Order: sequence, then C-alpha cells, then structure tokens
Amino acid sequence: MSNSLQRRQPDFDWATYADATLAGLSVLIPIPLLDLAFEYYFRTRMPRAIAKRHKQELQPTVVQTLNRKQGEGFWKGCLTITVQGLISLIKRISRKILYFLTVKEATDMVSRYWHQAFLLNRATQQGHLDNLETAQQARAAIDEILETITTSPLAQLAQNITEGTRHIFRSLRQARQGTEDDSIEAKRAQMQQHWADFAPYFDSLAVQYDQVYLRLGQRGAQAEANTQEEGS
Repeated sequence: MSNSLQRRQPDFDWATYADATLAGLSVLIPIPLLDLAFEYYFRTRMPRAIAKRHKQELQPTVVQTLNRKQGEGFWKGCLTITVQGLISLIKRISRKILYFLTVKEATDMVSRYWHQAFLLNRATQQGHLDNLETAQQARAAIDEILETITTSPLAQLAQNITEGTRHIFRSLRQARQGTEDDSIEAKRAQMQQHWADFAPYFDSLAVQYDQVYLRLGQRGAQAEANTQEEGS
C-alpha cells in the first residue's frame, strides 16, 4: 500500500478513540483525585487497545515506555509526587468550584488525547511499536508533536463533546465496566458524524509524525556513529 493511502484515514474508528475520549472527559468528574484515577485508567489503556485493534500485542516494556509520564524519570517522579499531588489537588478543587475552568481543561484534554491516539495508531501501523528501541523513538516523536500543537481544528468538536455533559461519573464507571450509556453513545455518534471533516488535518499530522520519527532516527544513528568514532 502506498504512503498516500496509508496516511489518509477519513473513517472514524471508535475503538481507536474511545479511551482517549473517556480519559479527557474524566476531568469533569466533580471529585478531586477520583478524576485523576479515571483519567489514568483510560489513558494507560490506550496503547494496548489501539494495538489490539490491529491484532497486535505490545511488549510490556513498550507499554511502560508509552505510558511513562512525559519528561520525567522514575526516581524523579517518586521524589516529587507528594508535592505535585498536593498542588494538583488544590488546583482541581479550585476548578471544581469554578466549573467553566474544568470544562475548558476537559476540552483541551479531549483534543490532546485524540491527537495522542491518532499518533499511537500511526506508530502501530508503521510497525514502530514492535520493539522497545523503535517504541522509544516513536514515543519521543509523539511527545515532540504534542508539544508543538497550540491550536487544532479538533478543538471545536472537543468542546461540543465536553459541554452539556451530565452524570459523567456514572457514564465513565459504566464504560470502565465495559458498557456505554446513552450519553457516551451520543458522543460517539457525534464524533462519527464529523470525523471525516478532519481527514486533511490527519493527513498532515501523519506526514509530520513520519518526518519527526525519521529525523530522530537519523539523529540517533549519527550520535551512535560519533560515539563509535570517538572510541576507535
């Protein structure tokens, strides 16, 4: 299959974007820390769910690499988790009081997780998650792209999905148990109705991922060659 055909994905696949959507909507749960727990659950379920959609099974080390918090090593995370947890709790309590801030945060997170799910899907299609080395390179490429996205045509749809959400905790609890209520089904239908409108944007995002992944690979190969030259 040609690259142009591989890049164009106008069809909506709920299995690819379900966990991304639910992770973003978890921000709306009106109970601090419980919202984080649900967001973490759906976010970390994304890589395996997307791989399963392609009839693939990821190595545990690959899953761990993809789910590691961006820009933070294990020990640094252990040393700062208490302070960060307290700050996060204070922020989230404030946002639960000012609900419109929570809706804005949820909208941003839904859009971000959609981008992440698309890029994970692209990496899976390209075979970049087949082993730890290429998965690390794919993770670096995904992180770089996500950091460069300031505006996106997906933002309006994410806002429409987020606004007017009721009984979100009940909906997400059912989704975690493997069933979807009318609210989640309605959001899925809304996404499916408009998803094809973003095909050109997804085309450009796929091209961007391919270019960043290739550039990071070339940089790594050059660094390795320099190291070998210094050691000879």
